[in-house]
Amino acid sequence: MDTLKKAAKWTGIVLIGLLGVVLLGGGKVTSGTLLVATAFIATLPVRRHRLPLWVRIALICAVFALVTWNISTTDLPGSGAMTCTENSETFAPTGVKFIDQFLHIVNGFIAQAAP
Repeated sequence: MDTLKKAAKWTGIVLIGLLGVVLLGGGKVTSGTLLVATAFIATLPVRRHRLPLWVRIALICAVFALVTWNISTTDLPGSGAMTCTENSETFAPTGVKFIDQFLHIVNGFIAQAAP
């Protein structure tokens, strides 16, 4: 059981860090920085923390709430008067606004990562 807990913890930390990198590359600097910092802080040993477990969980939930709010403020292509983004031609809405905003950020990351 201890191995399963460690594997789940490290998988979560890696996914948080990767999501932070994708958000940084997609133009959401504040959200990406928060998630990368959260991933680094989560790697610190638990015994060295002076905060109780419930406070650490509340802080992580607050970080995710801020990231979710920041993603939800993303303007989608076609919603304004002019669309001048390079990936607006390939943008296909799914019908769920938050998922569309997140996919728009990921497409921006992929567009920057492509050679």
